[in-house]
Amino acid sequence: MVSTDIIDRQQEVAKTPMLERIAGIRDSLAAAGDEAQRLRHLPAWASKQMADIGLYRYALPAELGGENLQARQQIEIIEAVSAIDGSVGWCTQISSEINALVIRQMQPDFAHEIFGDWYALVCSGHGPANGPNPGRRVKRDGDGWRVNYQGGFASGCQNATWNFLMGSMCTDEDTGETSTASFMVPKGEFEIVDTWDTAGMRGSGSHDVRMTDCYVPPEHLLPGRSLAPSEIWDNPTYRNPTHAIYNKAAVALGVCRGAIDSLVGLALGKVPWSTSTKLKDQPQVQYRVGEAEAKLAAARAYVMDTQERLEAHLGPLPAKGGRLTPDWAYFRPALLACAHAAQTCREIVGMINNTAGTTGSRMDSPLERQLRDAQQAANHMLISYRHYEDLGKTYLGHEPGPMYMELCRPV
Repeated sequence: MVSTDIIDRQQEVAKTPMLERIAGIRDSLAAAGDEAQRLRHLPAWASKQMADIGLYRYALPAELGGENLQARQQIEIIEAVSAIDGSVGWCTQISSEINALVIRQMQPDFAHEIFGDWYALVCSGHGPANGPNPGRRVKRDGDGWRVNYQGGFASGCQNATWNFLMGSMCTDEDTGETSTASFMVPKGEFEIVDTWDTAGMRGSGSHDVRMTDCYVPPEHLLPGRSLAPSEIWDNPTYRNPTHAIYNKAAVALGVCRGAIDSLVGLALGKVPWSTSTKLKDQPQVQYRVGEAEAKLAAARAYVMDTQERLEAHLGPLPAKGGRLTPDWAYFRPALLACAHAAQTCREIVGMINNTAGTTGSRMDSPLERQLRDAQQAANHMLISYRHYEDLGKTYLGHEPGPMYMELCRPV
């Protein structure tokens, strides 16, 4: 079981509201973002400081030393960090998210073992591999499995204590089918392959992870459908099929908030070349700030409203009268809202950067990084522009795509 020291520490930390905790280390988070740009990953000192205030545990159940927060509160936290720096916000969302996702089908004893470490941080690398790799093959080996795998986009892997590998990403060599097991691999048994050299979210450390002839014992196995809705933990977030999706939208919302604030700060003092009027006094700039605020508020409200409706619809555990999976009428708008938020924020940040003029292109301007980060967030497959078509079809009588149904399918 998670020790009383972990529980006591979490209860003490939680006496201060999370948004106040974030504000208290704002300067450190900003410095971490600057250093992460150079390193191409979050520095270890920053990850530790973030863990110290509970930024990786807030979505965990109270029994595991977490704060058991639901979607709205999680989104608010990720927004606040992402407004300071996009890459730091991305690391916040991905680590808190995966820490919570992996316990959906995990035996409670194993969950207590992992999160008995205050600094537990689970990464994953489920994207396409970059460069030479040993494939995506697994094979039974006694009661365990032998894994040969490389995958991309393992955000936060440099500071991870575990790597999570879904069975759906792997082929069983004996059957030629998708693996019937998923895998938890501890630090030291997976390798980080330096492949993340991007502009947007540059500091997120989303390199590849590789496991070569790695033995995973039976006590570190999860079911093949490891992210199926949970009947173990009572928080509806563990049955919300958009958990990993609203987290990405929250980063976009936060980056957008930060960009608007950056423009306002610039406008208070900047007098553009060939003019004699500060930006703040120019009607075009005033118009664009008003437009940006309205569009951001609308996109944010759409996400919050659909998430609250979805989780209220799921309610308590099925054993207590709730639902295991949501009706499509609640699921679809929550999906659409997240894609809309990312795409709208990309547009807003582009407009804001354009309004700033050449200043927004300078490498020492926060607007330059925010432009890159907003674009990268909107490129993520879970919140990309493609969902407009994929979901729009369903309003015209077409069946939802299999990916959407897989997200909420029970075991």
